Amino acid sequence: MDQKNILQPGLIIEGRFKLLKKIGSGSFGIVYLTYDLEEKEYCATKFESRNLQMRMMNREILILKQLKGINGFPELIHYGKDSQYQYYICTLLGENLEVLLQKCGGKFTLQTVLQLSIQLIDRLEVFHSMNFIHRDIKPENFLISKEDTSLVYLIDFGLSKYYRVTDGRHIEFTQKTGVIGTARYASINTLQWMEQSRRDDLESLGYMLIYLVKGELPWSNVKAADKDDKYEQILQIKMGLSLNQLCFNLPKCFIHYFQHVKSLLFQQQPNYSHLRNLFEKQLLEYDHQLYDWELKTIGKQQQQELYIDPNSIPDIRLQNDLDVVPPVDEEGQVIRLKQEHQHHVKFMKQLHEKYFDHNSQKLNQQIQLQKVTSIEHISEATSKQNNYQTSNNTLIQIESQPHILNSVPLFSKRKDSKSYTSIKQSQEHKENRKFRQSNDDYDLDMANEEAAKFDQNNLEFNYFSK
Repeated sequence: MDQKNILQPGLIIEGRFKLLKKIGSGSFGIVYLTYDLEEKEYCATKFESRNLQMRMMNREILILKQLKGINGFPELIHYGKDSQYQYYICTLLGENLEVLLQKCGGKFTLQTVLQLSIQLIDRLEVFHSMNFIHRDIKPENFLISKEDTSLVYLIDFGLSKYYRVTDGRHIEFTQKTGVIGTARYASINTLQWMEQSRRDDLESLGYMLIYLVKGELPWSNVKAADKDDKYEQILQIKMGLSLNQLCFNLPKCFIHYFQHVKSLLFQQQPNYSHLRNLFEKQLLEYDHQLYDWELKTIGKQQQQELYIDPNSIPDIRLQNDLDVVPPVDEEGQVIRLKQEHQHHVKFMKQLHEKYFDHNSQKLNQQIQLQKVTSIEHISEATSKQNNYQTSNNTLIQIESQPHILNSVPLFSKRKDSKSYTSIKQSQEHKENRKFRQSNDDYDLDMANEEAAKFDQNNLEFNYFSK
């Protein structure tokens, strides 16, 4: 990726991954819908500016490499960096639980939350078995699969860290210098600036489950003068609520869940099987059904997803002789240009407007979409004819074609997928697992100069220690 190219649809990374559309953004990154030109499949690319003071992508890449092949976690496809961005490319997933919650009326049914709880406890058990704690459990960090909408993935490991050191010893309980994570779901210890461990991830998950079934939490609408005041108010409410008040009108399995989690010592291993069994027993009162978001989709007419034809967006890449594609006439024949006009942008545009009827093309495209049920690939010459270039290597961006609406989804539901991950799938990763040195206190230490020299081919833990 050239340092002069800003992120935009059509940009091709390393000659293989083509950016199609921005699908997400936040404080620490931008996510683009991407098309793998080699594998002919969609994926997602997350970018992080190398100018940020707090950089977390090195940590995410390391963790994704460790989680490779484990069900319920994104698959790392590729990663790299240039002078402006660090990036990685991974599995394209569906919507997150917060988005699905709002689409389902602001709350899920109790049955859906019970089914979710079993699956999400399993995600944390597998993640903790790899010696990681997540430290930012919230609905936005759980996404459903594109292929199987009953399968939920855990994502976003920028705040995660190791809780064991090299010789297998647990990290020490210490006082921190701030709140790491999202205050709404943070544990009481986290809001008191204490070092986090496995119990804190599970406490955050408990608050999240209550939010999903009730649509709100007792501290959801606190009014505060600033962030510190807000955190303090949330802390006081959490500390002042009894479990009966917190879990009011909910089955006792929620109370028993918090009783176990809050009784854990800092270094104590949670009883994940016991926690799952609490919700599994409650779930026996229901017949197995689909999740709320699946029922909502079935209740309507079959919804058609909006995909982008990769060939409808002109390529933007480093210019070389092969990239100079002359325009074609109405019969698809290449127009031969005089040598003095080969790189004249204005002349190329005028010639294109003369021989390319946009209205006819749009009409033909609509007719063609009625005849086919999948993306029709157009010729390379046609896909690049709007990619005007100049002799001084300046790329001219033009408007991209409209999105292509397919009559059938590109993703089909797997028949053999399970509703939640089996712990047995992680046994291979548990065996021969060497504990590595934990990163020290502050997990945003990627801002130092060493981060710019980070060797991604040999990820080492000394980059996680101050």
